Amino acid sequence: MIAFRNTVITYGPKCAARMKNDIKLHVLAFYLLTTVFALGQAEKNYIKGAYFGEKPPGMTATIFAKGIVSTDSIEHSSPAFSPDGRLVLWTRIYSGKPAFIVEMKQKGGAWTNPTVPSFANSPFDNFYPSFSVDGKKLYFSSRRPLPPGYSTNQDMWIWEVERSNNGWGTPRPLDSTIMKGFEYSHSVSRKGTIFFSSRRPGAKDFDIFFARHKNNKFLQPEILNNGINTAGYEDGPYISPDESYLIFESQRPESIAGSIDLYISFKQMDGTWTQPKNMGPQINTKYSERFAKVSPDGKYLFFGSNRRQLTDNLYFDIFWIDARIIEQLKNEVLGTQINRYGNKKIYSQ
Repeated sequence: MIAFRNTVITYGPKCAARMKNDIKLHVLAFYLLTTVFALGQAEKNYIKGAYFGEKPPGMTATIFAKGIVSTDSIEHSSPAFSPDGRLVLWTRIYSGKPAFIVEMKQKGGAWTNPTVPSFANSPFDNFYPSFSVDGKKLYFSSRRPLPPGYSTNQDMWIWEVERSNNGWGTPRPLDSTIMKGFEYSHSVSRKGTIFFSSRRPGAKDFDIFFARHKNNKFLQPEILNNGINTAGYEDGPYISPDESYLIFESQRPESIAGSIDLYISFKQMDGTWTQPKNMGPQINTKYSERFAKVSPDGKYLFFGSNRRQLTDNLYFDIFWIDARIIEQLKNEVLGTQINRYGNKKIYSQ
């Protein structure tokens, strides 16, 4: 059966065996699901404008694209917009069905109906699309089988796929140098450094790691320090393109009502990170806030929240807020550091 833990879908051994032994049934369910989804959205193809013509948010978080992106399904990632803003992908889940990625494109000024991109045409879970800074590559997480030459899937693996004017290429899994079998959310900086969450063998929960990119390959991953990782749950890293700040989700004692909240940490001149700061009530609630992502133009912060509370605490919507909230939080942290060091020039950017 399917078990929900913080709304991350995991499959037990019996369910995994059924999936392997009955792929045809899952394929049929997948096509039926995505066809119904596309037909249900057919009336939306007149939508025009950047960010679907939505009124930009201020310093109060508001629901994003209700009925288009935020619906009565589980939105299990923030929208990943291409740098030109004309393509967007995100993850949807219908209870009891595989997670699937959808995309919408701007053509002739109007947005197309959502469809499943070719690289995600799979009966296995596909999660968490995330663009490279230049938009030429997309990363996503999947439970699909690995190709020959890779170790057997432990569970989740991060994949990459090239994007060109001709569409999507063939997806390939990331190097097993950094992948150990349960890697989920991810974000890549302009330098090519990947930040990702992983439940490593022997670990009790997710932690956040990073791996630098050099000579067309990833180096050995390193775990983040200075209070970012705890003995509990850390997931959903978003790294700014210049690596000056990191946003992530965590469940820790200082969270609001013990829920999953979003935290932010800033990189200092010596390369270390400031102690994580709760992003506060403008973003966080007693419910769960997850999946942080900043738009490519740097104007908006997107995140998921189940504060709408439809059924069984499982339905996530996407919210957005003016990204100036990040500068506001940086000034608050900087003020603390000024008092401590008497020096404003402590940040790498």
